[in-house]
Amino acid sequence: MTMQAAFEALTSEASEWDDTSRALSDAATTVSGLQLSAAQFSFVCFMTGIDDSYAQARQHVEDVLTAGARETSQLADALREVRRDFESTDQQVVSEVQSVWIPE
Repeated sequence: MTMQAAFEALTSEASEWDDTSRALSDAATTVSGLQLSAAQFSFVCFMTGIDDSYAQARQHVEDVLTAGARETSQLADALREVRRDFESTDQQVVSEVQSVWIPE
């Protein structure tokens, strides 16, 4: 694999993680709208607390999806940063070699 191919692979992989982040973020937004009041449950919820359990579970799922979106976005950013670092280092090495290279 050439360096250019490796750079393109990093960018492609970052894009895939961006897509994952967007999907998780969209899912978190959807879950945030799934709130139900006690009146929307059976009258039994007042005795069992099922409405509170539902709210806690819904919030937990939303929190996990939001955290996943954040983490996958950061992963994509890290891959792009790795590419920038490698490209920068690669160019520095080329410049250093050219500065001391004396063709015969």
